[in-house]
Amino acid sequence: MDESDANNIQMRMQEIQSNESFSDALGKILSGRKGYKPVIEKRKEVLICKKCMTPYLIQKQKFCHECGTKNEDAAKN
Repeated sequence: MDESDANNIQMRMQEIQSNESFSDALGKILSGRKGYKPVIEKRKEVLICKKCMTPYLIQKQKFCHECGTKNEDAAKN
C-alpha cells in the first residue's frame, strides 16, 4: 500500500464519519438505545513533505516551504 492509498482511505473514512446515519448507528451500538449521539473526534489530517518530512503549514500549499518539493495532494484538489 502506498501513501496515496492511505490518504484516500483516510479521506473516505472522514466522509463516512461526517454522515448523520453513521452517527445514529454508532450511537445505537454504543448505548443500546435509539437517539444517543456519540461525540466523534474530528481532526485534521496533517500532510507531510515526502522529501524532508516537514509538515505543511497549509493543506492547500503547492510546494514545501522548507525544500520546495511539489505537494502532489494539493495538485489533485
